[in-house]
Amino acid sequence: MEKRAFAPTPEPAPTGSAARHEERASGQEAAPRATADTADAPDADALTDVWQRIQAALRDSIRREQFETWFRRTALTALDDKVVTIAVHNGFTRDWLTRYYFDVLTETVATVLGAKRTIEFVVDPERTTDARVGEAGADAAEEEPDYVLQPAPRANPGVLTDTRRSSSGGRGRRGKQAQPAELHVRGLLESSDVSLNPTYRFDSYVVGPCNRFAHAASVGVAENPGKIYNPLFLHGSVGLGKTHLLQSLCRTILERDSSSRILYLSCETFVNHFIGALENGDLAKFRNKYRNVDLLVVDDIHLLANKERTQEEFFHTFNTLYNAGKQIVLSSDSPPVEIPTLQERLVSRFKWGLVTEIEQPCYETRMAILLRKSRERGRELPEDVASFLAERIDTNIRELEGAVTKLHGFAALSGQDVTLQLVRQCLRELFSTRSNQPSIEDIMGIVTERFGVKLADLQSRRRTNAIAYPRQIGMYLARRITQMSLAEIGGYFGGRDHSTVLHAVRKITRMSKEDPGCQSLLAELGFELQGNPPL
Repeated sequence: MEKRAFAPTPEPAPTGSAARHEERASGQEAAPRATADTADAPDADALTDVWQRIQAALRDSIRREQFETWFRRTALTALDDKVVTIAVHNGFTRDWLTRYYFDVLTETVATVLGAKRTIEFVVDPERTTDARVGEAGADAAEEEPDYVLQPAPRANPGVLTDTRRSSSGGRGRRGKQAQPAELHVRGLLESSDVSLNPTYRFDSYVVGPCNRFAHAASVGVAENPGKIYNPLFLHGSVGLGKTHLLQSLCRTILERDSSSRILYLSCETFVNHFIGALENGDLAKFRNKYRNVDLLVVDDIHLLANKERTQEEFFHTFNTLYNAGKQIVLSSDSPPVEIPTLQERLVSRFKWGLVTEIEQPCYETRMAILLRKSRERGRELPEDVASFLAERIDTNIRELEGAVTKLHGFAALSGQDVTLQLVRQCLRELFSTRSNQPSIEDIMGIVTERFGVKLADLQSRRRTNAIAYPRQIGMYLARRITQMSLAEIGGYFGGRDHSTVLHAVRKITRMSKEDPGCQSLLAELGFELQGNPPL
């Protein structure tokens, strides 16, 4: 147990449950703070009453999910005229409260107590467990939000649970004792191949024009799982925030109902589990695992391409969950219609709910992300540096975050301030690589030169073959080479709809396979733009 400071005691004193047992046996309470005026310190009941009043005020100041996550499992351990000491469950919670909630907590304490106090945190899992027991009864002591162990529901006879008894005759619970066959690990079922990142929350997600609709849809699903947008299909290039939204969705559902059965895994894991079930003859167990959940989240669903048997199995899993009113959330690097060899009936079902794209972040969104990530690391990023990075890293949020991390690390190790000169010094490799990336302007320039047409012609409404074909070639190249969305590409070509761009991409893709002349043309243009064909 980690604490800030204690007065020395003449003899070692019992700690933990033993200490509390002796206190109860003697009819006395342990002093909440080892100070000279211990006799005047509030007793445990008074501390609990004060903390409940502070918590009630906090609920009015912050969102419910924030309160449940960070303040539910806390306890007031000491109180005097100068200092309020609060016990938290672990070091991460202490650091998070200190960094993000210190001001609101200080103001709330001052309002409730009528005067300002210094806030101190101590890491004391035992005291925070006692706080949960006091609120919810003895069974609540077994719950841990960071590592939740809950047996699978017994209502379905197909769900297997391990009921072996330990040598003491009681049910196996933790450690090396017998455990249920399916457990919640960090809020997710054991079969999940990810754990929830505590920083991935809706309120830490930077919303901009590129992702506003996807964010709103994810929040809607989290608030009403299985009711609207089922399935929810998120697609976009790597590093644009799909994982952040998926994990925020799962966390919000668990905060609303901690008993929710959530299975979150990659499509590759689903494929491997299915292959293993075929090899071992365990299809019934496999189906029971995937079809007895409240929320199924599958990342990179495009990996189902070219896997006919797995597509067949996923089709039936999808139907079972959908008909039972369970939520399905899928993510991919491309929309359903662009996943090759995907069965039409799966494409149709993926489009039943809502298909939404997370697009490349605009300049303002990139600036906001850079400033947020820098602030989270405890160091402000100068505006000129943020602007410099936002202008040059324009396709990937992960690259933005990586640039901030590297820049701050380099500055800390070298003892230098973060300046433009430092940016050019420690991120020069990133910029040299990025400078070779063709832009949409480069593509439109090379197309107009090759076909002898004007830029105004490509952006016009003329549909003659002499104009339409170069326009479609340009759209195809833009989709294959850049990270731009269909809508963004359509905007450069005279404000055309995304469906027009998609039609052009499909047509040129088909022609490149059937027409050697088209294939040769694309190869030549690809080499001119980036040294390799865009196929």
